[in-house]
Amino acid sequence: MLRNLLPRMVAAAAGPTLCLPPPPSCPPSCDEPREPLYYNFPLSEKFQMATEAPLWDSDWDGREKAYKALRGKVPGVTRHVILVRHGQYDETYKADEKRILTPLGREQAVQTGERLARMMSSDPASKSGSVTVKVTHVSDMARAKETADIIAATVKGLTNVELSRTPPNADLNEGRPCHIVPSGRAFSSESIRRDAPRIERAFRDYFYRHLPENWEGMLGEEERARKEEEGRRKEEEAARPDTKDHGSRLDSIERRLTGEPPPPPPPSAASEPNDGWFSKLKKEKRDARKKEKEDNPAADATVVTSQTRHEYSVIVCHGNVIRYFFMRALQLPPEAWLRLCTFNCSLTYFTIRPSGNVSCRTLGDIGHLDMERTTFSGHHGFNW
Repeated sequence: MLRNLLPRMVAAAAGPTLCLPPPPSCPPSCDEPREPLYYNFPLSEKFQMATEAPLWDSDWDGREKAYKALRGKVPGVTRHVILVRHGQYDETYKADEKRILTPLGREQAVQTGERLARMMSSDPASKSGSVTVKVTHVSDMARAKETADIIAATVKGLTNVELSRTPPNADLNEGRPCHIVPSGRAFSSESIRRDAPRIERAFRDYFYRHLPENWEGMLGEEERARKEEEGRRKEEEAARPDTKDHGSRLDSIERRLTGEPPPPPPPSAASEPNDGWFSKLKKEKRDARKKEKEDNPAADATVVTSQTRHEYSVIVCHGNVIRYFFMRALQLPPEAWLRLCTFNCSLTYFTIRPSGNVSCRTLGDIGHLDMERTTFSGHHGFNW
């Protein structure tokens, strides 16, 4: 009896997920084709990754070609992107301007500023002045802006460093970045169409490998130089004497078949590679490069040593946005974002190397917060 019932129970449980009712505007007898589903949402709303995980898309930021062309000619800069979730806020209001930090949320922001100040001042590279806290970005929601203000004031008080601040960016506002798997029911398509494009735009605005500000112009110069070099090489090959003697090859094959020994080489053949046109051309190039360095000592200034500089950006925003950025930065399926957890005023820390490689140093780090100041929205501590 149980054996016969079990398949029916499984089918009944799976039914609502795999077979949705027709839209209200469609009569029950409507046979129009419906869009296929992925899990429990339209397949067209699934995020389309450039490569299948765990493979890595080396051109994820559209800068791979420029990196290869300029590698070794511009300073290597590692970008440090630190995402901070806002402090605890008053959730009893619906209007954003009234959803300000609670007293506990302000204490969390102060401790976060202290943590960032210690991180920046303790970096070994900071002793040589090569670490640059470039900028702070913030969403356009009240709780994030208040958190950013407190962090900036705390950092300045401890390090005398004033964090540069860009205007609030509404693309960083909280929202639903994409569907979630697993889930009991799908988000509405309307909410995904509203939030997903702007949050993805924010990711592209803030996650990228460092290149000089004029990198596009430099890339154009590199391309022109490459074409000029290619043209010179073709001219040199055209001017090179033709040493191929097809008749001699046939004679050589015939001699091998008959066992006849090869004729002795001409006297000038052994000296041709060293004393001919090729050696003269190499000497002319060496002399030209030497003269260029003597006339313009700065001509070699673009040659870069192995020293790598560091640049920090702090982004104060929201839990869903941070979780989505984490999945996108590591090229993991974004629909898994709700499996992560970020507490109030937690730090999620990425490094982006000049090569474009991305790594996450911390996810939702709250080691700087006292236990009594650890919250996830209205939940305190961990027992929830």
